[in-house]
Amino acid sequence: MFETEFLLLPLRIDKHNKGYVDFYIGPKKIRKIVDNEVLTSPNKLLTDCKALQKGLFKQGYDIKRERYIEKMLTAMRTSIEILIGIDIPFKEQFLRLYDVVLHPVNESELDNLKEEINTAYGGLGSLERRINDLKVQRTVPEGKVSELYKKALNITRERTKELFVDLLPQKERIVLELVKNNDKVKWSYYNWYLGNFRSRIVVNPNYNMYWTAFLSGAAHEGYPGHHTEFAIKEKVLYRELNQYEHSLLLIHSPKLILSEGIADLAINMLFSNREAVEISLRELCPDSSNEDSLEIMMAQNKVKGKITLFWYNFAYHALIDKYNDDELMQYGTNFEVFNKETIKNQLKRISNPVYSKNAFLYNLGTNLIKHKYGDPPSVKDFRYLLINPILPSDLI
Repeated sequence: MFETEFLLLPLRIDKHNKGYVDFYIGPKKIRKIVDNEVLTSPNKLLTDCKALQKGLFKQGYDIKRERYIEKMLTAMRTSIEILIGIDIPFKEQFLRLYDVVLHPVNESELDNLKEEINTAYGGLGSLERRINDLKVQRTVPEGKVSELYKKALNITRERTKELFVDLLPQKERIVLELVKNNDKVKWSYYNWYLGNFRSRIVVNPNYNMYWTAFLSGAAHEGYPGHHTEFAIKEKVLYRELNQYEHSLLLIHSPKLILSEGIADLAINMLFSNREAVEISLRELCPDSSNEDSLEIMMAQNKVKGKITLFWYNFAYHALIDKYNDDELMQYGTNFEVFNKETIKNQLKRISNPVYSKNAFLYNLGTNLIKHKYGDPPSVKDFRYLLINPILPSDLI
């Protein structure tokens, strides 16, 4: 049966690349088959994938659904070919996996980067020192992380319910979990979608826990970001329409681009920049009298977006343009924002095959949505994104 074979394939790939399937909420019997069988060889996986590609057009699906599944199979086939060791240029890999062509950011968008950051982060000492001092000042003590993050989740949930009336499934809920004493975990938050409209958001209380980021972090992982999107799509696409392809999320697939774009824009759907800063100061800041002015904090929020563009181009020059380490160091330090140690650390991250593609996903997803629907999108358009299966190429 096509449906069964389709779901077996990514679960079998996941046995080679643990974490390839970010979540699976499909039939338990299919997961059990894979758990109990021997490892499927990559060559057999490729044969199975080709058979699915050939058989797709005999299933009688409508054109839109057929195209969506076709793109998923292309992504799976590419992951299998990479596993086998077939040489595919990075840019072509990216297109096959994520359904979008990689382009660099126009360097003109980075004009005045140093000046804007200097304005947003005033004071004495080097720019990097000033930014780091603020990070120390705004770091939340481990014992307060859970309380403040839950508060941020409640704020974003209530606002999401106001804007997107009757959209959240009635039984949806989020469980918060703190990572304990794990120095190897180099992220702040992660959403593990559990199915049945439930998520487990894991928070690392020892990594970049700033009260200024809790509201956007809660929006990204929870409302109306990842948890909201996954719960709604489970309800509408998987449970009501029985579209099995929406019972899982593959880390290397077109869906991820749009999911990260939705999550990154989530905070902008709920609040203006001014509102977000005001709420954070009022509800999450331990001592607002010791903080910068509202206008300065708004400027800091705004300039963070430009910094992400810089790191996007940095990764593009490393992975696509094939700059050597000296060229990348010169490019990075020319902006006089980041020191050599910061540049070296970023080079290490980019050289990691897992992170290398992640360097582009968030920015691409966000910009595709902005290009199609505006910045920010209307509530109506964002609601459409939360409910419907959309490919990156649909937005070009």
